[in-house]
Amino acid sequence: MLNNQVSKAVRLAIAFGAASTAAFSASSIAAEEGVEKVERIEVTGSRIKRADLESASPVSIITTEDMKIQGISNISDALQNLTAQSGGLTAAVNNGGNGNATVNLRGMGASRTLVLVNGRRMIASGTGAASTVDLNAIPFSAVKRIEVLKDGASAVYGSDALAGVVNIIMRDDFEGFELDASYAKTGEGDGEEASISSTFGVSSDKGNVVVNVGFYDRGTVRASDRGYSACPYSETGGERFCAGSGNSLGMEGFLDDGDGDRIQFEPGGNGTSSPSGYHPYIGSGEGNDAYNYSAASYLSTPATRYNVSVLGNYELADNLNFFAEAYYTNRTSVQQMAPAPINYTYNVDGRSWLISQNPEVYPFSGLYDFATPGQDVDFYPLRRMSEMGGRVFEQEVNTAQFTTGLEGFIADQYSWNVFYTYGRNSAVDRSKNYINVGKMIASVNENCEGVTVTGTPGNATVTGNDPANPCINYFGEGSLTQADADYLRYTDQGTSGTEMHHIGASISGDLFELPAGVVGFAFGLEHREESAFNQPDAFSSSGIGSGNAVQPTSGGYKVDEAYVEFVVPLLTDLPMVQSLDLEAALRYFDYDTFGSDTTYKLGLTWRMTDEVMLRSVLSTAFRAPSVSELYGGQSDSFTNYTDPCTGFGGAGFDSKYQVACAADAAAGSISSDGSFAQNSGQLRAVVGGNPDLGPETADTFTLGLVVEPIEGLSFTVDYYDIEVENVISSVGITTKLDKCYSAGAAGGQGGSFPLCDGVVRDGTGNFDGTPSLNQNLSTWNLSGVDFNAEYKFDAAGLAWKASWEASYISKWEVQEFAGEPLQDYVGVASSGSGSIPEWKHNLGLSVYGDDWSVSYNAMYVNSLITESVALFDGDPADYYAPKADSFISHTISGSYQVNEHVSLRAGVDNLTDEEPPYYSDYDDANTDTTLYKYVGRNFFVGTTISF
Repeated sequence: MLNNQVSKAVRLAIAFGAASTAAFSASSIAAEEGVEKVERIEVTGSRIKRADLESASPVSIITTEDMKIQGISNISDALQNLTAQSGGLTAAVNNGGNGNATVNLRGMGASRTLVLVNGRRMIASGTGAASTVDLNAIPFSAVKRIEVLKDGASAVYGSDALAGVVNIIMRDDFEGFELDASYAKTGEGDGEEASISSTFGVSSDKGNVVVNVGFYDRGTVRASDRGYSACPYSETGGERFCAGSGNSLGMEGFLDDGDGDRIQFEPGGNGTSSPSGYHPYIGSGEGNDAYNYSAASYLSTPATRYNVSVLGNYELADNLNFFAEAYYTNRTSVQQMAPAPINYTYNVDGRSWLISQNPEVYPFSGLYDFATPGQDVDFYPLRRMSEMGGRVFEQEVNTAQFTTGLEGFIADQYSWNVFYTYGRNSAVDRSKNYINVGKMIASVNENCEGVTVTGTPGNATVTGNDPANPCINYFGEGSLTQADADYLRYTDQGTSGTEMHHIGASISGDLFELPAGVVGFAFGLEHREESAFNQPDAFSSSGIGSGNAVQPTSGGYKVDEAYVEFVVPLLTDLPMVQSLDLEAALRYFDYDTFGSDTTYKLGLTWRMTDEVMLRSVLSTAFRAPSVSELYGGQSDSFTNYTDPCTGFGGAGFDSKYQVACAADAAAGSISSDGSFAQNSGQLRAVVGGNPDLGPETADTFTLGLVVEPIEGLSFTVDYYDIEVENVISSVGITTKLDKCYSAGAAGGQGGSFPLCDGVVRDGTGNFDGTPSLNQNLSTWNLSGVDFNAEYKFDAAGLAWKASWEASYISKWEVQEFAGEPLQDYVGVASSGSGSIPEWKHNLGLSVYGDDWSVSYNAMYVNSLITESVALFDGDPADYYAPKADSFISHTISGSYQVNEHVSLRAGVDNLTDEEPPYYSDYDDANTDTTLYKYVGRNFFVGTTISF
């Protein structure tokens, strides 16, 4: 009877335990019967369940208790604290954010970190034709722990696992009832965060069910309420001043008088008052006319989230178990930017928004004497539409995922499972206070027929205006009436979504025994279908919205995969070889978009003694192109460019373009007599998806040391080297023309050099419709070292834990495309996709009493050099802040167990109220909001009540 009970418990532990739940159950039964405990679980990075938790790949674990004690109430915030994370979006980012929260291991981009829930893929979610997992979609209050694999793992999990894997393990073993609540507020009294959740679990000898319901709400922090972000800085001559956008209040613009003159209309600008109603534009220094767009922008954005999750399993027979998981999240979020800018480049039906001096075309222009009377000078305006209010961006996102399956055991030796996952994400995003460009152009054209205007800018008298179709005065802030603003205003609304069907079956267990131990294996088959769409607003699609025309996105792909994995014990019980195990995995994949290939993993785990272990992995990884990269709606993008043949035949012409420009001249595309003088201007480029894309591929190597010299002390150091090829990117138009035309005989319009593809001049010699689509272009090379140490000890009658985590990056090189030099981004403060600090550290110290604990944590980010200096040889003396100073924040927190049912916790994050550093090439808010803690000191409290 004893053997039967233990045997059944062990089989259940192996077959039914998604993580440690069933393993603990088996251990409990074994302990009750007085026999040796047996635990075999699946560790992130392998499909083979094993008793030894150490594998060849480095895995970090973040528990719910870790997150609660630090006042964390979002998965993304927990992952942001990892030293290996760089550049991932938190849900609160305003400029460039859409409420999504992502993780970005190694700074390689969120799409190259695979996110799993209980070892299975999570649906891509958020807004647009999403290609990454919005971490908001995973119910935070239902999370048991987060396992982070910092290694390429495509052979085990498939596409996207280039930088690593985040596996979020949910609470599937809870019994009883729990209520958890938390509240936080910054030291400035804003940015409130409140969350409340309840969890209910019931179990029987046949199975269990866990239900979790949660609510989360976050308030606003405005950029104007923090000193470092209150205005966007500009620099000149190494001096810094508050500035902003040239699309100013009241309007500023260029006079086409040959002198480059610019004027600023009033009120607005720096407040100068003049009888004419305008003054020469002041572009730099204090009192300049630039528009402070930060004054109307959020720094940290509001959001609300509701979620529910249900996890259950039921034993249908001794060797057959049914399981199911269901998750649903509703998220609403808001960002706010400054009022919309307008300028003279808008064009609808061949008509431009260009205000002429001629009052017969636009009578309001007759109020101003732009130039010497009788001189025909046009005015090219730039204006901030402050009368319409700030642009408000709202998202409502609904994400649901359901998984069900069966698992069991064959012949007391092989565990198997089959599953089906269905995921669906739908989103509506609204952009308010946008401008109907068609109406704007009408307001300075046909609406002005028969209208007369007299008076001054601030006191104009209008005769003959139609209120329903007004002729609008754009000169001077406040010149637009509320009716004018209502006439121009519209709300842009787009819809989008993703869908996933994922079917899989696997079997694992012990194959046979070698002298050193048992060979374990796992084999599986998977089929996955993913689709996505993005339908822009009709105004955006037609090109009469505030921006360029945006076309819809729609498409999908299918993939069939097979994988096999082995753990082979090679040696055991030898001098300096307590055990030596080989891990091997191979995955075959076949995509209907680009074809088939294989990826592999080879790992070695060498335990020398109880105290010392070496581990290493050599593997390949891949990332299949996403739906948006493949089928993103192609649309026009008007961008500034410089024609490489400018000055052809003249003394100042760059000779590297000679061959290609001479060929263009011979073809009659440009003049051959040296008179061609096309200057910089705007070019119509075509951007969007490319259905001919192939996968990104990576080679990864890791080498690690694990040391446990004394009881309670452990230390790990892991080196990694990653090379990624065929990185999906696009080339800017100026760069494309430069490289195409400097390619000698292979260059020029229609040339055979790869970057000349689609480069063609129109009948007037200009480039038009030049493609700038996604391509497999770039190569990345990364290397570095991760450190981790932990020491648990007793002192002064108390239990203590000290921890240290650090990441050192030695190389982060980018080759934009073949033939280009490598650029190393280590230690560079980027103005684009996120900065790459050379060092990041986390340091922690905790002390535990019988019913209380106190913890201290410090986060350190190394100093950074701006892009202009580090990559483009800028002189540091020309910049106010060529370096971003190092940053350190401190967190102190504590917990108290009131009784067996109630616990309390409280703390302060960023205790010393450190501001994020300013640097000259800042990304947003004069700093990098993806890297630093940026809202200031934050107080938090919480409680957990359980029965």
